[in-house]
Amino acid sequence: MLVSQDTTNSDPMAVVDWINMFALAVNEENAAGGRVVTAPTNGACGIVPAVLAYYDKFIRKVNSNSLARYMLVASAIGSLYKMNASISGAEVGCQGEVGVACSMAAAGLAELLGGSPGQVCIAAEIAMEHNLGLTCDPVAGQVQVPCIERNAIAAVKAVNAARMALRRTSEPRVCLDKVIETMYETGKDMNAKYRETSRGGLAMKIVACD
Repeated sequence: MLVSQDTTNSDPMAVVDWINMFALAVNEENAAGGRVVTAPTNGACGIVPAVLAYYDKFIRKVNSNSLARYMLVASAIGSLYKMNASISGAEVGCQGEVGVACSMAAAGLAELLGGSPGQVCIAAEIAMEHNLGLTCDPVAGQVQVPCIERNAIAAVKAVNAARMALRRTSEPRVCLDKVIETMYETGKDMNAKYRETSRGGLAMKIVACD
């Protein structure tokens, strides 16, 4: 994707290419059976590290302090979902995997960018709000399509959510607690075809010929 040269100086959107690359690399490692860190799951493992890599390359070099802050905030948000909803695609669809990872990464980035605890929660809420209803329908049951590209999209979304939260001047209409509750209810209402069974959605439209 970025084999020739660093074009970030000439193309203002090249940063998106880098975020995509960071996420794709991690998820391709997972798809190949390599070692990754669940964040919160293997299928969503590319988002949290991609956003951290974005911060390290484009904002400020990560040190032990900023790394700890990012990971602690991200894991705290992830724990809220695990305790009060679910992080399982088989239970609530991909909103519980990629959606939660997006929420975790957005919160961690907001913390590193100087956000208050309230702004951190707003970032997490924005990220999840726009992943509500996301289905889990992997083609051929493999964590590849649409999972790998979906991580890249969600990593970019997490950066956007953090930036929106920091620039917000009004009180949000939706709080993090309510979006977590909504995600869980939406997942429970979701047809089983769209909860990691590969019996609906893209999984039934794409033929695996290999």
